[in-house]
Amino acid sequence: MDAKQAAALREEFPASAVGKLPKPYKADSQRGNCRECGGYHGLPAVHLDYVGHAATTARLLSVDPQWTWEPMALDQFGSPQLDRDGNLWIRLTVCGVTRLGVGDGKSMKERIGDAIRNAAMRFGVALDLWAKEDLHEISVARNDGDVQRAVEAPAPVATPEPARPAEPTEMGEAMTAKTRAAMFALLNERGITEKDAQVAGIASVIGRPIESRSELTEAEAQAVVKSLRGAK
Repeated sequence: MDAKQAAALREEFPASAVGKLPKPYKADSQRGNCRECGGYHGLPAVHLDYVGHAATTARLLSVDPQWTWEPMALDQFGSPQLDRDGNLWIRLTVCGVTRLGVGDGKSMKERIGDAIRNAAMRFGVALDLWAKEDLHEISVARNDGDVQRAVEAPAPVATPEPARPAEPTEMGEAMTAKTRAAMFALLNERGITEKDAQVAGIASVIGRPIESRSELTEAEAQAVVKSLRGAK
């Protein structure tokens, strides 16, 4: 893969190709008409910018008409094999370079589409939509080495606030380091990396307003973890 191909994969998508993906904060949240996207889904929800399977495929074809993908493993029937969590792992090859991706969904079709989008992100496709901050300016890096580093840059993850000593509060025991780590891992897994979105979602789960994520008690943090694990 040369610098020109890498930069082409990394190009920002037009607004017309970018959709909104609503993700409810709670698995059992009440469904309703959303004022933000006009859809009917669980509320409250965070809306994530994303590029769909068709637009991703078009981008790959424009850069490498011979691109391919294959599952990491096949089952006894010759079909793509899922891991123990029901996810599909694939190898995506573009311009002779192979990178891994993983996808989930309710059907194999959804898992394949999600896995291709996930693997394409490793090449820089729609990376600016996955990241916490706008990385588009990196695509105009000064030399080939900078472009390659931009393509391979990992998507940022939510950064926990500095840990504080666990002290009992009037509402209960303070959140433990173990529960704190589990909560942030799940927030990152669901793509909820913005602090404001996290605070709003956590508040909706525990039923009280908070200014900082460190205000959570252990019981409240456990409730957030349980909600995130059950959310689809």
